Amino acid sequence: MPVKFNQYWSVDFASTRDYEKFIIRKFIPGINKLGIHTVAGWTVLIGAYSEIILEGVTNDLELLEKALRDPKYRELNDDLQNFVKKYKTKVLVSTGKKDEYSKDIKKNTIKFSQMWDIITGKKQQYETYVTQTFYPCLEQMGIQVASEWEVLIGDGPRIVCEGRAIDIDSNTLISNLQKKNFQQAKHGLKEFVENYESRILTFHIQKILGYKSASYDLITA
Repeated sequence: MPVKFNQYWSVDFASTRDYEKFIIRKFIPGINKLGIHTVAGWTVLIGAYSEIILEGVTNDLELLEKALRDPKYRELNDDLQNFVKKYKTKVLVSTGKKDEYSKDIKKNTIKFSQMWDIITGKKQQYETYVTQTFYPCLEQMGIQVASEWEVLIGDGPRIVCEGRAIDIDSNTLISNLQKKNFQQAKHGLKEFVENYESRILTFHIQKILGYKSASYDLITA
């Protein structure tokens, strides 16, 4: 079952050029070699949180722990601190509500992330509602539910719904989120959850699939 390792930071404006070189040429190749596969980097377009989110995935917790204990990771992380501020991390595990998680994200994708805590005593009703009503509503709006995650290590809320808006721009996404069917579905969700938050993210770093290997392009810094 996939395990996600997210890293959060803001770029030190005075170090922007050096950051751009380091993150693409050294940091991402380095953590990929350790087994933390870089899916993408994101910047928050709408919503309050860290400026940058680097999304990494491993196959299980044991592999992630091994990578984080490696002296090479500590070296890379120490070097990263020269270019960023407000650094923090989260470890997330799949709740199993999606059969598989795709590491390949299409060009022009915008991510719609929603976070919440399940109200104590309402987990069973919650699971029925999200699988039968809420997540199907998102899919009908063109928002692919890539996975549902639980925060194992890091600050809350504890549940993260990772949505990807495929081939539609941010204005279309926002328009869909204002429609009555989504508002009704979200209202129903809040019967079972609390501390609801949402963010719209756009690419900061994008993985480019080549014939034999992948490379990464930095979009914004």
